[in-house]
Amino acid sequence: MIVNAKNPPIARPVDQLVATLDDALSLLKEFAHSGETLGVSHKDPASLLEQCLSLCAQHQAVTPEPIRLVHHFACTGGTLLCKCIAAMPNVQLLSEVDPLSTVLEQPSKPRFASTDMVTLMRQSTRGATPELIIELFLNNLKIIHSDAVTLGQRLVVRDHAHSHFCFGREIQARPSLRAMVSSRFPIRSVLTVRHPLDSFLSLEANGWVNFWPATIDEYCKRYIAFLHAYEGVPVFKYENFIAAPQEVMRKLCFLLEIPYSDQFIDLFSVFKLTGESGRRSNFIEYRPRRLVNERLSKELDQSHHYQVLRTTLKYAE
Repeated sequence: MIVNAKNPPIARPVDQLVATLDDALSLLKEFAHSGETLGVSHKDPASLLEQCLSLCAQHQAVTPEPIRLVHHFACTGGTLLCKCIAAMPNVQLLSEVDPLSTVLEQPSKPRFASTDMVTLMRQSTRGATPELIIELFLNNLKIIHSDAVTLGQRLVVRDHAHSHFCFGREIQARPSLRAMVSSRFPIRSVLTVRHPLDSFLSLEANGWVNFWPATIDEYCKRYIAFLHAYEGVPVFKYENFIAAPQEVMRKLCFLLEIPYSDQFIDLFSVFKLTGESGRRSNFIEYRPRRLVNERLSKELDQSHHYQVLRTTLKYAE
């Protein structure tokens, strides 16, 4: 399902309540008109905030705070989108997460990783099973999630799907990040895409074609596998975001259950994340397509998977 960002649904009062502390004063006014429904007394205005906090705690006891997941391929505008998410009120974002990634693994040359328990176990004298690595990751995530909830933050985890689907001669047969996290926590997920020709051109320009054969047909084959692995997750197009950033971010924030603020337009460039592969700018703006050489042009004409993917994502030429 590709999400239409126009006319996003209005958040329910209980959803607004969960997000209340980001803008306490405005919520105090709002609940002044809905006290009977929510059991809020207006006799003592000074205590209204305490009652709102109590209602939030009651709601969280019934509906645990989720972990938000953002999935995308490399060179699809994901860093820009995640910077904009990070600029929303009280968001704590972890960038490019995949505990089973082997992108930097060099068994013959262990690397210094004094703060990284997963890497330390992988490089230990006895090694570590994938099951142990997943358990280490989930235990660490539990601590991070608990801390975020205590501080009133919304935890967002950005998937490094490139490690899973675009690294090596075959797509790795192992759990996705979504499968790992959802086994232990409630989640909210979104998936972002970009025209596959643009992302492949950027991938080549950055020297990140880490699969074989290094063709756009193979790339699109892996992209289709990625979409199948995350079937049912709402899909947002990078191009729609560039055309209407506030509309798209409002809808994306609604689905992730995080508070929305128009101020992200002015704040996103402050945040520094891994994965800044593209043509950097402090502005959200359209960039012309990179040049397509003769070799790639011929590959496009012969690529079955490119045509299937473009049709699936509803992209024109």
